[in-house]
Amino acid sequence: MNNEIEFLETVCERMQQLGLVQSKADFSARMLGKGQSYLTSMSARDRKVPDEVIAHLAGQLQDGIAHDDAALAGLHEEATRHERDRKHRADMLEWVSRHRTTESVRDEPRQRLSSIPLSLREKLSSWLARGRMVMP
Repeated sequence: MNNEIEFLETVCERMQQLGLVQSKADFSARMLGKGQSYLTSMSARDRKVPDEVIAHLAGQLQDGIAHDDAALAGLHEEATRHERDRKHRADMLEWVSRHRTTESVRDEPRQRLSSIPLSLREKLSSWLARGRMVMP
């Protein structure tokens, strides 16, 4: 068997192990730009692989790298956007928490007053209105 066929079969096998192609047929069609039985038939006949086939394989690998680079750049932008949004949400949550704490401290006298029975509250209100008692 000639060296180029063995090389292509090794490349095909490795790409299958990595999940980049599914089979020899997939490799032949997508990576070599030939029919699905190309690698098998070339191997059986012990034929020489044309330079164009190796060049096509190199081009497909380069195109795959370029595609992956573009996908990674998009994912990086998305990750950066999610990190920024997460930080903004955390800042807003902290702001809301501080606001709630401030509001509960501010509302505390009203809450204490609302827990006093109505008749007593009315008396206290009238005393306050006449200036006889000072609210703590």
